[in-house]
Amino acid sequence: MDRKKPVSGEFYQHFKGKLYQVKMLAKDSGTQREIVVYQALYAPYDCWTQDLEEFMAPVDKEKYPEEMQKYRFRQVVFQKPQPSDEKKEEREQPETVPLAAREPVHSISDEELAKALKTGQPERYLENKITEEEIAERGLLQLLDAETFREKRQIFMGLKQYVTKRMLNNIAVALDIVLEEGDMDAQYDSIMQCMAAFERYEGGRLRR
Repeated sequence: MDRKKPVSGEFYQHFKGKLYQVKMLAKDSGTQREIVVYQALYAPYDCWTQDLEEFMAPVDKEKYPEEMQKYRFRQVVFQKPQPSDEKKEEREQPETVPLAAREPVHSISDEELAKALKTGQPERYLENKITEEEIAERGLLQLLDAETFREKRQIFMGLKQYVTKRMLNNIAVALDIVLEEGDMDAQYDSIMQCMAAFERYEGGRLRR
């Protein structure tokens, strides 16, 4: 196999467009073949298994001759937001600020970060403890890992002042949302409306 094996926590996109997260590598007790266990990042968040060789295999060009993606699953790396992508210029660090001044004074756990984002006023709890870049990067992963759309929407609300164009695109891909052309505020509102609709559907399904 000429490709790196998947690692737990990594994201992969199927050639048909859906996004998944690898949960673990397992072994068949009978054949000892390696198996990939992965979860869909769209409702109802089913978990799937597939032989490692099949998971890493190229797309069948005879069956899908027009498909441009080389492999059945390609790894997706969510990029860290860059200063040029920030929503407001005043949030950018001036070049004269020493790197040490941008380091977080304290580290916080994922649980503390999620709790702060869900309050809708994360700056009250995170100021001087973590950089805005880390809030955006780790907050995105918190959103994707959240089990319900209620949690995803709450975290997304807390991330509003930190989101970038790239983050919005990443979230839209993960949730299978088609973003229309427009400014960041319009795209943010569009994703929020979709999340609210997903949340209502999710709530109705759970009450049945």
